Amino acid sequence: MMARALFAAMACLLATPAAAADPVEIPAFMRIPRPAPDLEIRYGAAPAQAIDVFRPPGRGPFPVAILIHGGCWSATTDGRAQLRHLGADLARRGIAVWSIGYRRANEPGGGYPGTFLDVAAAIDRLPAEAGRFDLDLSRTVVVGHSAGGHLALWAAARRGLPRESPLYAPEAFLPGQVISLAGIPDLKSFGRYVPMHCGPGIYESLAPLEKLAEVSPAALPAPAARVVLVSGIVDRLVPPFVAHEYARARRDQPGLPIRVVDLPDAGHFDLVTATTPAWSRIRGLIVDALSRKTAARR
Repeated sequence: MMARALFAAMACLLATPAAAADPVEIPAFMRIPRPAPDLEIRYGAAPAQAIDVFRPPGRGPFPVAILIHGGCWSATTDGRAQLRHLGADLARRGIAVWSIGYRRANEPGGGYPGTFLDVAAAIDRLPAEAGRFDLDLSRTVVVGHSAGGHLALWAAARRGLPRESPLYAPEAFLPGQVISLAGIPDLKSFGRYVPMHCGPGIYESLAPLEKLAEVSPAALPAPAARVVLVSGIVDRLVPPFVAHEYARARRDQPGLPIRVVDLPDAGHFDLVTATTPAWSRIRGLIVDALSRKTAARR
């Protein structure tokens, strides 16, 4: 009996898969080679006010992934260069990439309202360039990471802004789908963590108390776009509960159901590292989103 139990225990050990790789940390993420975009489009005079365009080979019309980088809304981190490796990866798979930069909260002109005006201007430039790059605006998804996930959700919900807001744009271009990667939907509840992660002054510049209802996606009406919230189970910066709380709060409100995806063994930067299982899953979500046509909305 004891021998059989020992044999069974050994069999279980042998059948146990190897330990998962450690999550990607900032130094490894920063060492990733990042190819130059095919083209840069400027929409303002500041260095950050530009768009990286990655165009697939061959003929379109191409579906479009709008990428919004993270980095704590802070100019102390890289801007749109952060996601250039993902732009190249998606373009190789037939997806055009519109990767936007924006003035961050601690640089001249950034914060409220500048950061949000930049995100809006960069996205609203897309219809004007669609013919030039042979883009299919009926197949669009906006994908944002971390701080960029917050901005992606905001961009999809901005039709719900009050008309008196300087951020309101009646002809805003709205993407058909949203994928937020470790994004921050509720600035009010997450605000206590921002100084710890991002340094002093960022939160106050980005979301003044009297303007919070204009810049926090949780305070705006639900976007008409389909929303997917992706979290890494071992993300120490934006843990999965952040996405789950937002989805739970929206459950009984009007709008499309929100999908929440938790990725095992993934940390904050696994979500935007092209060699990880997490990115393979996310790339699949992007491809799936772009398989659906939605009405181009302005």
